[in-house]
Amino acid sequence: MSATAPQSFSLAVRSYSGQVELHEHDFHQIVLPQSGSMDIEVDGRGGKVDGSQGVVIAAGARHTFLANRCNSFLVLDVLTQGAQGPKSAAPLLEPLSDKRFFAVRPDIRHLLDYASSNGAGLISSPGMVEPWSRLLLCSLLQPDVAPNHPGQFILARAQAYIERHLSTPMTVRDIARNAGTSERRLYVLFGQHLKTTPFAHIAMLRLNLAIDLLRQTSLSIIEIAHRAGYADQSALTHALKKARNLTPASVRKQAREH
Repeated sequence: MSATAPQSFSLAVRSYSGQVELHEHDFHQIVLPQSGSMDIEVDGRGGKVDGSQGVVIAAGARHTFLANRCNSFLVLDVLTQGAQGPKSAAPLLEPLSDKRFFAVRPDIRHLLDYASSNGAGLISSPGMVEPWSRLLLCSLLQPDVAPNHPGQFILARAQAYIERHLSTPMTVRDIARNAGTSERRLYVLFGQHLKTTPFAHIAMLRLNLAIDLLRQTSLSIIEIAHRAGYADQSALTHALKKARNLTPASVRKQAREH
């Protein structure tokens, strides 16, 4: 996990090997989940980055981590040196020094969803990275709203269940049962907090996983379709074309070109 440019913010989509890695760097780093999960220990405190939780790694903090085989994370590097002037991110950094793991609350989920839908355009444009990053920092600095509200825990359990079962058929009944709520309540929570439905959320995550596998592996398209929960290759192709105006071949071609 390393910095890429001498700017206040550097945003990238990264994947990691299935081996234990040890890092330390002189900038703050925020790691957010896109697909897969990561076990990580920061200065002796362990936790997981997955669909319901991210991590802040303070500048100078030693951290070891192990990601599962197929993974994708949105990584924001926030530089602590050379950041000066009225628009500097430096004043926002100090409160993050004591922060480690954080819940992916609805406001953070909205930013993640935007990044997933506009990944290449967002990352390649400093003019977009700057406001997106500041919104994320502001969200992290806000106190949790009603941290003991049962709806937040239900939603987190539902999201974690969905992340673990993307390759298999799911019903709203399955998700609700494992989240400890009713189907009706689940629809209400997804609508209130994520501005979407359970099935639309599943569709987005499956597309993200399929795109990650197309970019990062040499698996056959039919195998990728099955791992991402699609019945066959044509179902994956149709979903990609409809939602992102892409095809499996075009995704792989773009990955080779970069």
